[in-house]
Amino acid sequence: MRGHSNVQGNRTMGIDEKPNKAFLNALGNHFGFEPPCEHGHNTVEALNTMLRDEIKVLIAQGGNLAAAAPDSPLTEEALQRCGLTVHISTKLNRSHLVPGAESLILPTLGRTERDI
Repeated sequence: MRGHSNVQGNRTMGIDEKPNKAFLNALGNHFGFEPPCEHGHNTVEALNTMLRDEIKVLIAQGGNLAAAAPDSPLTEEALQRCGLTVHISTKLNRSHLVPGAESLILPTLGRTERDI
């Protein structure tokens, strides 16, 4: 799962690719499940594992990975190698134009927006 730029680095949501044990325990206790304890990938590692066909699904919460990553053509190839790409977005962007084999674009409101 990839978040937009304002939630990386443990900011808004408290999530990064290497959550600590205390956070994982609190998350599991609150929602009644046992979260995985293996660390995730940073952006470059995730793209490399997509290129090696080790990651089959990308779930992106906002952001524009295809344009934001340093090597856009390689990033687009990685996205297209996924079996499924899911984008949860407040607006359309370049990443939506380079889907995996199957793709979903799920609209959402930003935290300051109201559905009237």
